[in-house]
Amino acid sequence: MEHKYIKEMFTRMNLQQIREFLLTGLDLIELDKRTYAQRLDKESQHIVKWLKDNSKDEEAFDEVYSEFSNAEGAYTEVFLEIGMKAGARLLFQLLCQDD
Repeated sequence: MEHKYIKEMFTRMNLQQIREFLLTGLDLIELDKRTYAQRLDKESQHIVKWLKDNSKDEEAFDEVYSEFSNAEGAYTEVFLEIGMKAGARLLFQLLCQDD
């Protein structure tokens, strides 16, 4: 008897897979093998270029980039806190609940 579901379970046991499921309800994405730095650099290129192209000068770019960075930082903080709470809740369930 073939047990493909076991291999699928281990395929899903990946931070990127869990993240995708928690955020979108979807699973089994193609894993991104780039480093965190590479992912951040690549995904920020377009917005930085757009901001530069649409700013009248370097000072205007710096101002709007700073505002954008502040907003992005708030999202990062909130979602990191949510992730930490989710991890703690999962750990509590694993250690303390008999279902």
